[in-house]
Amino acid sequence: MQYTRGAVTMQEINGEGARLIAKNEVVLRGEVIKTGPRSFTIVKLKDGTRMTIRPNSSFSVEQFNSKKDSTASALLRLFRGGLRTITGYISKQNPNGYSLRTNVATIGIRGTEFDARLCQDDCANENKKLKESLDKHIDKIIARAVFVRGGLTARHVEGVTRILKAGSAIFEGDTLITKTGSYAILVFRDKSRISLQENTVFRVDEMKFSEKNAEKTSALFSLLRGGLRAVTGLIGKFHPKKYSMRTSVATIGIRGTGYDLMCTGDCAVIDPKVTTQVTKLEGVNGLYAHAWHKTIDFGDQVLTENQAAFKLNKTSQAQVLPSVPKFFRENKVPRPDTFKVDESLLFSKVGVEDAPPGLYVSVTEGEVNVKTKAGWSDVTIHSGESGYADVLGRQTKLLPKIPEFHKFDVYPLPDVANPASINLDANSLGLTESDMVCEIK
Repeated sequence: MQYTRGAVTMQEINGEGARLIAKNEVVLRGEVIKTGPRSFTIVKLKDGTRMTIRPNSSFSVEQFNSKKDSTASALLRLFRGGLRTITGYISKQNPNGYSLRTNVATIGIRGTEFDARLCQDDCANENKKLKESLDKHIDKIIARAVFVRGGLTARHVEGVTRILKAGSAIFEGDTLITKTGSYAILVFRDKSRISLQENTVFRVDEMKFSEKNAEKTSALFSLLRGGLRAVTGLIGKFHPKKYSMRTSVATIGIRGTGYDLMCTGDCAVIDPKVTTQVTKLEGVNGLYAHAWHKTIDFGDQVLTENQAAFKLNKTSQAQVLPSVPKFFRENKVPRPDTFKVDESLLFSKVGVEDAPPGLYVSVTEGEVNVKTKAGWSDVTIHSGESGYADVLGRQTKLLPKIPEFHKFDVYPLPDVANPASINLDANSLGLTESDMVCEIK
């Protein structure tokens, strides 16, 4: 046992000798691990397989041969509940010798990472609650990262820090930070877009958008350090006075446009919580701007298309440059309007499929084969796919998408660095709430 939380017991196959177990407990072949409500345990087998056994589950290792040759094999048994698994070397040494048996079907495991769940009515109920919860949070999402190269971090005004990837949600009050050699493309609700350059610190101070109510529409951003490429959306088009991009040197006003900014040297705001490098440019450091579509207000200057300007500090006058600087002309970060994405899907409500009783398997890496107990039907599930076997073990099928109860599972994968920090009441979009934890050590 690598970790336990809540009520986790172990007993012999005949039901005798039940006892509470804790971290570092040795699991013997044939013993049954049981988890109570809101309880889970992380188990590591001799071949390196790691499993998170979910609440209300019963699990056993029935056969296990960990020799590092073609005879290596394992037969695991899930009596009820579910687990999240990252397999070890047995599934690689002998792909046909690793299986998980249930009362519905047998899962043949071939070097993989997968979730398996025996559902009664619980999965359908979870899906219903997830839809209600996620729909509420989707209304709070003001943008999504649609492309991330390298690293992108979001630090919310409440102090929560998240690692973002393509598809991740962005909320009002988020400070976004890129690393050296990284960049990210963001798409906002009003269809405005921003490409963040490396070593950039960018804050969403305010973002409200209503197509029907101009009074509830505004966009206020702050570029604290680094650079960005922006194209304005519906707010900039119909309500330009309600859109502002602030820096320590000047506030940028727009007129339905596309522009680049670079804030370095005296322009960069020092934040002790942010350790990104300050981008160094040739010549004097300050705030540079380049209008590449239509016009922008830059301090006391109006920049027309293909013009660039520089402002040293807050009190200096903006200077229109004789030519566009090389770092703008040869920018390797793409303009955000060149990235293809279906904007209609970014902020749509969650569509939840029915989840009738049965066995559900979702594969993250590798593949598994699910065969009904009578051998009447089988299906092979590859990476990024999900499959189902009905409760009577008569048929199997691929599902059109990964079930929400798998996709948004709050119980951690078994390779999580610090399972004690997992908040089971945190929502799946990265916002946290207070939680009391019962932990057995």
